[in-house]
Amino acid sequence: MSRMEEKCPHYNPTFSGNNPDQCSMYLEQGDFCGICKRVDTYRCLGDVGVKPIHMSHSSVQDFLTCHRLFYIKQIMGLGVKNKHCSRPIKLGKLWDTVLQFKLGKGEVNPQSVIDDYDMDVYDVETIRALYRAYKDLDIQIEDGYELQAAVDIDWNPFDEVKTWGTGAPVTVHVKGFYDRKYPEYFVENKLSGRPDGYLDIYFIQSQIATYFLADPNMEKCVMEVVRTPGLRVNKEEEQDESGKMYGNRIYEDVMGRPAYYFQGWNKSKKTYGKTFFRKEFDLDDVRERYLSIFREIHEALACDGMYRNDRSCKGILPGMGCDFLNACRYGMVSDEVYEIRKKDIKF
Repeated sequence: MSRMEEKCPHYNPTFSGNNPDQCSMYLEQGDFCGICKRVDTYRCLGDVGVKPIHMSHSSVQDFLTCHRLFYIKQIMGLGVKNKHCSRPIKLGKLWDTVLQFKLGKGEVNPQSVIDDYDMDVYDVETIRALYRAYKDLDIQIEDGYELQAAVDIDWNPFDEVKTWGTGAPVTVHVKGFYDRKYPEYFVENKLSGRPDGYLDIYFIQSQIATYFLADPNMEKCVMEVVRTPGLRVNKEEEQDESGKMYGNRIYEDVMGRPAYYFQGWNKSKKTYGKTFFRKEFDLDDVRERYLSIFREIHEALACDGMYRNDRSCKGILPGMGCDFLNACRYGMVSDEVYEIRKKDIKF
């Protein structure tokens, strides 16, 4: 019995060409795990545990949080439909889109995000108020940047990293995106109700060190962190506060204390953010960490070690439970809530 037959009930050999045992649903991805053509599947199950998969800061965090979470998102390819995403994710997505549009990425459309994520009117007005304040404070942005520049790292070969069962050296590939990249530094934009977590080098070292590793020319990182407004909607007996009234109240609050919302606000320069330098990060440690986690992921996939971590189910992030808790609890995936993510196909 071939590995394809053993691992996948939908295995259907082509019986033609140079590889007659190749499945008709298989999409080659070079040295990396193949993609399945089936609409209800993401990665080729026959390749799982044999060929490596691409890594990113976020996928590593998934694995460290819960092996089952990693399997659901990175192997099954399941994602939460946009309209069912949590409020912080919706707010962050709209804020990021608004900033990209403001900085010249014309193909993005904030209204499309509002519609696609089915955003609440008060949440839309929250971002609208922040953006009005951003413009009226006349925040200055240095020219010469590239938006969403690719993070692309290939570590190959490393004798200590072997493909499971073959002993052949493999490529450890890490990918991601800079929010705003300059020739010698980069900027990361964040929106958070708890901004301190993005201003502490201990908690940002994994992501930021990864971006330093991707380009030796990067000498510093500026974390532009904005606090999510926490004002409550006024509920009166006779009439609720309208979205526009709520937005105006947030705008006035932001303009009255910009340093509270725009972390590191410099009134004279009209800038905000906190700067971290390359030398502050232990890049060798982060690199070795990736290699170690790569081995652990590969071994867990090869040995069916994608168990769940019950201690993380209700605390993925402070105050936030796992989006896939019900799927794990009941063993069922709702088509209303979840979908197979778009396939990043390489030919």
